[in-house]
Amino acid sequence: MATRPSSPWSLLALTLGIALAIGGCASGEGGESDASVRRDAGPPSDGSAGEDAATPPRDSGPPTDAMAPRDSGPPDECGDACAPFQYCDSGTCRDYPACRGDGTCDRPSDICHNRRCVPRDVDIDGDGSPAGEDCDETDPGRFPGNAEICNGKDDDCDDVIDDGDPAQLCEFYPGGGICIDGNCGCPPGTFDLDRSIPGCECVARPAIDQGVSCDAAIDLGNISDVGQMMSVTGNVMPDDRETWYRFRAIDAPDTACDNYHVRVLMTANPGNSFELTVFRGGCAASAGCADSGFTDYSWATDFRRTVDGRLTGQCPCTGLAAARMPNVSQCQDDSADYVVRVRRRAGSTLACAPYTIEISNGVYDTP
Repeated sequence: MATRPSSPWSLLALTLGIALAIGGCASGEGGESDASVRRDAGPPSDGSAGEDAATPPRDSGPPTDAMAPRDSGPPDECGDACAPFQYCDSGTCRDYPACRGDGTCDRPSDICHNRRCVPRDVDIDGDGSPAGEDCDETDPGRFPGNAEICNGKDDDCDDVIDDGDPAQLCEFYPGGGICIDGNCGCPPGTFDLDRSIPGCECVARPAIDQGVSCDAAIDLGNISDVGQMMSVTGNVMPDDRETWYRFRAIDAPDTACDNYHVRVLMTANPGNSFELTVFRGGCAASAGCADSGFTDYSWATDFRRTVDGRLTGQCPCTGLAAARMPNVSQCQDDSADYVVRVRRRAGSTLACAPYTIEISNGVYDTP
């Protein structure tokens, strides 16, 4: 039979001894205390919650995109550190959630921009239109109500490119013109000289690819000294262009007085802006007159007088080779090719108003 302790102190000693024995077994060999050896042992094997079940994990990781907060911290926590399509989360810049493959978002309050789900009330590009209204949050130059200009973009977010007023699309472009494929300018052979009129009101005459050189001169055909006449008109656009014409002046057979009188006369010359040069004999010939900006040229045989000490002209003339009469010349065939170059005088005012050139043979008489 066990002996019962004889006093309260003996009972206390016995209780402490049992507690110490239990403590020693829990700590294992070495005798460490119970609190020092436990290391997140996990839930007990019997499936019970255990004494740590109410304590949350210390580091649960960043929130997922679908549950990301929206500007959860004060605006100045991140300052200007966050890039477009990022938001500030407690001082950390995070990307807005990605859009679904079909361009939609998990949250109805978001809208897909640049493959990111952005809150509809956020103005990412700072153009004054929130994401829910803006068609492009990557470009502050595109928003509803913006003025449309010629740039190949939908500036006013109406799903149509460069659809503004034609008079305004290229209003501030130095060269004027019309909007073509996102650029201001004029189709080949047209020019915008009057900025008060929208568009390219001036058309090159003749066509821009005609008469560009002496070898490619515009052929006007034959013109005879029986009194034929023709006229050509143009505007020599652009202003550094030269326009070339070619014709053949025919000297018809004569028996009394040669009527051959070729004249190239500029009858309309707005602002005295144009000049002409004539080459008798073709492109290889020298200019008929000094290249000094003439507007009237003649080559004739319908006269008879002394020029520089020499009797000149074929009026009168005779077709008889053997005949030698005083003051009478032999009637010769002076048919020849002529090339006319027209250009704008240096420093003249650029305008679309056209010139007119009259070409004749046998119409005018030499005084």
